Amino acid sequence: MTKKAGDLLQAETLLAEKEFECHKHGKYTGRVTKYFGVELNPMCPVCDKELEKLRELATEQEIEIIRLENLEQKERFLTKLNIGKKFWNESFETFDAYTADLEKHLNTCKVFANDCQGRMLLMLGKNGNGKNHLAASILKHTGGYMYSVFEIELLLKECYSGRSSESELYRKFCDIPLLVINEIGRHKVGDWEMNFLSYIINKRYENLMPTILISNAHLKENCPENGCSGCFQNLLGNDVLSRIIETSEILIFNEEDYRYKKREARGENYGT
Repeated sequence: MTKKAGDLLQAETLLAEKEFECHKHGKYTGRVTKYFGVELNPMCPVCDKELEKLRELATEQEIEIIRLENLEQKERFLTKLNIGKKFWNESFETFDAYTADLEKHLNTCKVFANDCQGRMLLMLGKNGNGKNHLAASILKHTGGYMYSVFEIELLLKECYSGRSSESELYRKFCDIPLLVINEIGRHKVGDWEMNFLSYIINKRYENLMPTILISNAHLKENCPENGCSGCFQNLLGNDVLSRIIETSEILIFNEEDYRYKKREARGENYGT
C-alpha cells in the first residue's frame, strides 16, 4: 500500500525524550514534536494543567493571550513552509472559483492534497488566477516548501560562497514531503541552475515524491505564435519534460485577473 508523503513524515514526528526546565516549576522531561520540519518543545506538565484551569475560568483578556500564543506557533509553521503572509489565512474554502474551469482546478487540488504521493501538478497560465493560493492550500495540508526559481538561485549562490553545501541543498529539496517550485520562466537563469532544478525534479520523480510546478508560460500547442520562448516546453530539458508530462496533471489558468475583478467590484478603474 502506497503511503502519502504526510504519513511518511508523521512516522518520524516524536524525537528522543529530553530534559527541559520551566522557569516557574523547575525541571521536567518530555519529547520534542517535529511537525512538518518545525520542532515544538513539550509544555511543562504543571503549566499545562494550570492552562486547562485558565481556559475553564478565562476572562476575555486571558483567552486573547492563549490565542496569540497559538497564533505565534502557527506563524512559525507557515514561515517554515515559506508561504507568503498574503496566503497565511487562505485555504481551499476561501478560494473564489468564479468560473467552471476554476471550480475544476479547485477540486483537482483538493484531491491532490489528500493523495499526492508519486504525482506532479503543473499549473500554467495568467497572473491573478489563484495558482499560488491553491498551491499554498495544498502545502498547508501536506507540509514541505514553496520556493520561487529566484529564491532557489539565491540559495545556490550561498553554496558558491561556502555558507552551505550544494549536496545539503540538493538533499533538502529531494527529501521534503512536497516541493512547490514557483515562477518558472519569469527570469533567465544559468545552465547550472537549470540543471540543478532538473536533477531535483528527476530525483523526486524517481522516489515518487510529489512536486508542483507553477509558471505563467503556456504549452507549445496553445502558443499564438506556433512556438516561442514563452512556451513551457522551452524552459526545461527534454528528459525532465517527458517525466512531467507522464506524471503531471496540467491545470491551465486563463481567466480574468482576479485582482482586476475585485477592483471592478469596488467600483474602481485600473488607473486609480
